[in-house]
Amino acid sequence: MMGDQRPTAIILIGSPRKGGNTDLLADAFLEGLREAGGEGEKVFVDDLNIRPIGPVVDDMSVRVDVRGDDDFMATLERVLTADILVFGAPVYWQGLPAQLKAFVDRWSCYYTNPLLVEGMRGKVFAALVPHGAPDPEHHEWVTRPIRVWVEHFEARWAGHVSVAAQRQGLVAERPEALQAARELGRKSGETVG
Repeated sequence: MMGDQRPTAIILIGSPRKGGNTDLLADAFLEGLREAGGEGEKVFVDDLNIRPIGPVVDDMSVRVDVRGDDDFMATLERVLTADILVFGAPVYWQGLPAQLKAFVDRWSCYYTNPLLVEGMRGKVFAALVPHGAPDPEHHEWVTRPIRVWVEHFEARWAGHVSVAAQRQGLVAERPEALQAARELGRKSGETVG
C-alpha cells in the first residue's frame, strides 16, 4: 500500500458452498476491513480452473509452470496486488481444501521467481477456518502451514478465526464468530502500512 491508498484484501475461499460458513466469515471479515478503511473481494477457488502442479525440475531457478494455461496466473496476480491475503479454508480431512491446495502447490513453480518472492514479502496473511470437529485446536491443520508460508515469505500474520460449525450456515447463529471475523478484518486493515 502506498500513500493514502486503502488497504486491499483478497479472500480465497476453498469451500464450494456459497452462503456457507466460510462465506459468512468472509463477509464479516470484509465488513471489519471496510471499517478500517479498506476494501476487498472474495474469490471462490472452486469456480476457477486451477489445475494441480505438473512436473517440475529439481533446480528451482529454472522451473517452468507447465500448466500455465489455466486460471492460476491471473489469480496469483490478483493475490499479489492485494495487501492482505486471507485463506477461507474449512478443514477437510486434516488440511486445506483441495482447491486451495492446488493453488498453493503451484507456487512451487515460482519458488525463486521475484514475482512470487517479492510479491508476497510483507503481505498480511489471515485465515478463516470453520471445521466440523469440536476440538478448539482443529484449525491448526490449516493455520500451521499458513504460518510457515508467512515465515518463508517474510510476510505478516494477522491471525485467524476458528469456529466449530457442523452444518451449513451455522456460523450465522454464532455472533461471537462473526464478530471475531469482523475484528480480524479490522486488525488486518490496520496492520497494512
